[in-house]
Amino acid sequence: MPKVTGLKFAKTNYIYYFKINNRIRLKKGDVCLVKTAIGLDLGTVVIPYKYIKTDEIDTPLKSVLRKANDEDFKKLEIIKREEIDALNICKEKIKKFNLPMKLVYVKYLFDKSRIIFYFVSTQRIDFRELVKDLAKVFKTKIELRQIGVRDGTKLIGGMGICGREVCCASFIQKFTPIHINMAKIQKIALNQSKVSGLCGRLMCCLSYESEFYKECLKKYPKLKDNIETEKGTGKVIEINVLKKYVV
Repeated sequence: MPKVTGLKFAKTNYIYYFKINNRIRLKKGDVCLVKTAIGLDLGTVVIPYKYIKTDEIDTPLKSVLRKANDEDFKKLEIIKREEIDALNICKEKIKKFNLPMKLVYVKYLFDKSRIIFYFVSTQRIDFRELVKDLAKVFKTKIELRQIGVRDGTKLIGGMGICGREVCCASFIQKFTPIHINMAKIQKIALNQSKVSGLCGRLMCCLSYESEFYKECLKKYPKLKDNIETEKGTGKVIEINVLKKYVV
């Protein structure tokens, strides 16, 4: 069974596995240089090592090249500053071509063989002229990647109304559908500011306790049901799961 390490890359919550040999000793939090499908990049160790069965491997595993050194970290700081510059340059180009798109994030691969511009838009964009302009400036492979509004918030990050970092930026790996009934079943006021996240969509956290409420409600009569009580027959007008009462 191959020995692998689990890495996370900047702005992602996914864990990607890479082969490691016994000469490389890793611990959680170490930063490694790896060759991905599109170029060199740095990843942070979240699983130092594990063994996986060959039949669990969907695509050929790439290897960890080495642990990052001081020179790599210095280069990374330079790249981060260049990404900010690239973000501002691209925003000006978008204005120049009057394109209906919102640029949210820019990422250079570690070897600078490619620069990726992430943007949000509600429509398909013809950005061929923009790509040509950007290629003249950055002298490397240009990739424009259209993403959804929730993915955009995940890349930008921010604080939720709870006072904590938004869930999508901190731990959510895959988005699941969120329905307004999840708010209704929890008796949350259907005020847009109360149920919407930074992305403008229903908050992901509405789903966290909805199953609990569904299970609890199975023990209670339904709204508008007629029930018999010590004081006679009555119609259910309110159910409070947390306080465990029916009105």
